[in-house]
Amino acid sequence: MLLSLLLACGAGPDEIATAIKSENPVMREDGAKIAQNFDDPVVVDALVAVLADPSEQVRLNAIESLAELEATTVSAALVERLQTDESPKVKRAAADALGRLEAKDGVLPILAYLATFSPDDREQLAGIWAIGHIGDAGGLDADAKKASLVALVAIRDTTKDIYVRYSTNTALRTLK
Repeated sequence: MLLSLLLACGAGPDEIATAIKSENPVMREDGAKIAQNFDDPVVVDALVAVLADPSEQVRLNAIESLAELEATTVSAALVERLQTDESPKVKRAAADALGRLEAKDGVLPILAYLATFSPDDREQLAGIWAIGHIGDAGGLDADAKKASLVALVAIRDTTKDIYVRYSTNTALRTLK
């Protein structure tokens, strides 16, 4: 409802940033969701500010909007969410966003994230994809590439899950 109202009123970046910072959790949630339509530094800063919001949905919406905005300058904030957030959904979204943003500085934290899963756990698929996508973008330094290869081969060789194996094989192909 609030989402429609904000869009219908022709809200600008300042109004969206205000909604994101609101004390009303529904406004923060809606603001963080529609923020993906406003490529503006004020909006990006407001989204980064709510990455630690008490509401899981606000954090998820902020991460999605940052990825949609291709906000490549926020990878450190996404890495922090990946490393410290209590929500598995938020961690998965942060790993996915780091991949979508081709954040090379996210590779080692994503590998650490992957190490927390059992080999057959499908929750790791976003992280596996992210490593492959970042690697496919090229430019990984030798250490990150080697660590990625070792971790992905270990996952592939120990999993019995066909989806995890397929995803690791796909990611490994992109690392060339």
